[in-house]
Amino acid sequence: MKENVLLTNYRNLSLEELNKLPVKELAQALHEAIKEWDKLNQRVNQDSTNSNQAPSTDSPEAKAKRKAEKETVPQKHGTRKQGAQQGHEAVSRPLLPLREGDIIIDSKPEICAHCGELLDGSSDPEPYRQQQYDIEITRRTTEYRKHKLVCPCCGETTEGILPEEANKSAYSADIAALVVILTGLFQISRRKTKLFMEEVIGIPISVGSVSNLEKEMTEATLPVMEEIEKTAQSAEHGNADETRYGMKNGKQGWLWVLVTPYAVLFRLFLGRGQEYASKLFGYFAGILTSDRWCGYNQYPKEKRQLCWAHLIRDFKAMSESGVPGGEAIGIALKKEARAMFRLWHRFKKWKVNQEKQGIKVSMTVLESQMQAIRTRIKVLLEEGAKRGVPKCGTILKVESLLWTFTKEKDIEPTNNAAEQSIRPAVLWKKRSFGVESERGGQYVETMLSIWATSRRNGVNPIVFLRELIRSYRSNSYVPSIFLNKV
Repeated sequence: MKENVLLTNYRNLSLEELNKLPVKELAQALHEAIKEWDKLNQRVNQDSTNSNQAPSTDSPEAKAKRKAEKETVPQKHGTRKQGAQQGHEAVSRPLLPLREGDIIIDSKPEICAHCGELLDGSSDPEPYRQQQYDIEITRRTTEYRKHKLVCPCCGETTEGILPEEANKSAYSADIAALVVILTGLFQISRRKTKLFMEEVIGIPISVGSVSNLEKEMTEATLPVMEEIEKTAQSAEHGNADETRYGMKNGKQGWLWVLVTPYAVLFRLFLGRGQEYASKLFGYFAGILTSDRWCGYNQYPKEKRQLCWAHLIRDFKAMSESGVPGGEAIGIALKKEARAMFRLWHRFKKWKVNQEKQGIKVSMTVLESQMQAIRTRIKVLLEEGAKRGVPKCGTILKVESLLWTFTKEKDIEPTNNAAEQSIRPAVLWKKRSFGVESERGGQYVETMLSIWATSRRNGVNPIVFLRELIRSYRSNSYVPSIFLNKV
């Protein structure tokens, strides 16, 4: 950090020497020191509610303060409590269809509890059924034996030929899929995966073999990743976000994500600039929702929507900036933002009801309803910019990008879709401390993309990976992850 004037010029002066200095010079030094103190104080007071810091980085004091604020907020009329609501439909475990090997235990009374008559046990065609689940983990080994036989006629030895599948891997496609599911989808470490395979299933495997199976799955998913990338970049709208991700030799990488209605594409790059955003987007030409990071600035403004969740944190930071008038402006902006969200949720609910009745709703209805709020927010930002309230001038420059959701259908005012999708990647990064090779980066991209994309399409990712590795080993048709796409 660059030292201020007070530290560089006056740190070694005694009190007597300072008293001899001109008042104007001391006033200037004091002014610089106060500005520096304000900057440091704002940095110290930053947390997840007034900056882009993650909630996990908050101090214990900040977490306790946030919890206390939630508890002291009076409950509004109509706000639901946690847990089951009155009149909700009960949810019970389904009865599974019985298969070969399942056990049926009948409990039949032998005598009538009222008169003592013997019962024949055949008068209840639909008995009460209750199931108890159990699992039996067994190892099945296929042993290939190659024999050498001596011809009784000529005395020469002939050696048998093993089938093709015997030379591919010591682990079947199902075992390979299970390993990848553990390390890639459930994000368990390779050593713990090795322990699970050996202690629970009884299959010996090394950490290196686990890594080799990951490599095989990465190669098998290349066509799938191409399909995901093509689908994501051709979508009509999407959400984008990025997070730090450690790479080999301590290099700082960035994990990017593009979330669209059907496809979620993750890419790991060495940087966070516009060139890397262009690599992620490719030929994407839809409406883009994101934060205000400058890496997205090359995207056309008329096709951008900025995240209001980030704005609310900025409004809170304004109210705590200490600038004269900043607190009132920040509080007023938060109030208008809450009003915007209430109006937006009410419009969405009304729109759904209208469409159920076959009535088409125009987005101009929402745009006209938001006009008054938009005007008030713009006036507050202009006033804040005049007074020097932090970030007011910056937000005012992109004010038109805040209201795209009022004009385009299916666009939301927040970037929650991208932030929720990238959350598993953040947790994976914290457990693994990043990646150590290019292959490791490809594996992270692949597993995160397949996991998020399969969930958006109602596809079971475990079943999909199992079918994928089987088709890869047999050189057959590669299954599509977009089977439910319409």
